[in-house]
Amino acid sequence: MSRVSSWRGALVLAALVALPALPFMSKFYLLLAFDALLFGAIAMSLDLLIGYTGLVSFGHAAFFGLGAYSTAILLERGVVSLWACLGFAVLVVGLYALLVSYFATARRGIYFALLTLVFAEVVYTFFRYTQTFGGSDGIQGVPPAQLVPGVAIDTPLANYYAVIVYLALAYALCRVLVTSHFGKVLVAIRENEDRARFLGYNVQRYKMAVCMISALLTGVGGALYPGRSAFATPDLMLWTVSGEFIIMVMIGGLGTLGGPIIGGAFFVLLQEQVSSYVDWYFMVIGLVLVFIVLFMPRGLLGFRRMLGFGQWRATA
Repeated sequence: MSRVSSWRGALVLAALVALPALPFMSKFYLLLAFDALLFGAIAMSLDLLIGYTGLVSFGHAAFFGLGAYSTAILLERGVVSLWACLGFAVLVVGLYALLVSYFATARRGIYFALLTLVFAEVVYTFFRYTQTFGGSDGIQGVPPAQLVPGVAIDTPLANYYAVIVYLALAYALCRVLVTSHFGKVLVAIRENEDRARFLGYNVQRYKMAVCMISALLTGVGGALYPGRSAFATPDLMLWTVSGEFIIMVMIGGLGTLGGPIIGGAFFVLLQEQVSSYVDWYFMVIGLVLVFIVLFMPRGLLGFRRMLGFGQWRATA
């Protein structure tokens, strides 16, 4: 990472840390900021697949939902340690992601996307009709997790700072990955998978690795969600949620890391503002997406970089 990028990232992080000090930052806006940063980080993890590897996943909501259920199940049963919840989420999501990535990466193109969708629908249906986990109502009213014994993450401000730490660590990890040799191979696979295989790279192994990393980052984000909402429901795993994640990536800009964070925040804020006025807010969001695809195909961040403020996307 260049020195300019490091300073820019540090300034953005400092601004996010100082944001709650602003006079208008009520509990409502803190929760809204939590959602914006959380879904921005999840969109960034999905960008590892779509933007850098050329793999479109329609099943990322399952990773998010499984992470949320992992936390909710432990909290409901009296295990309130945040670290235990995160560890359990990594285990559950990791095992599921290993299964999905093994079968999905054996196929290319639309078949990869369809397999991720099918697996996600199986998981959604299981939780939707299993009364052990609350059925369609999910797990409601879970207590807050504790950072250490006696220190609960039970306020919007505490949850906000928790998601900032998650976003910062996830961004640092993704940045290291995409600038490493591993990231260069991912870009090579995106540009020409057959040539990458001809050069001796085990393409499926690289695909499985990036799928696992993306899934685990998403699962950790899902594990933080019950602390903000106090519930986990099957609706978190709907295919429409996966579609929203893809839209966030497209809005921000493929292959940029920072772009999907901006896209996720933009999507959450736009949805909140429009839905407060009309019930058919998805029509407005759809029109915004059509506008971006037609006039800013490289997304919000890509449009800025296209004007001469940097390179748009990763290259091999």
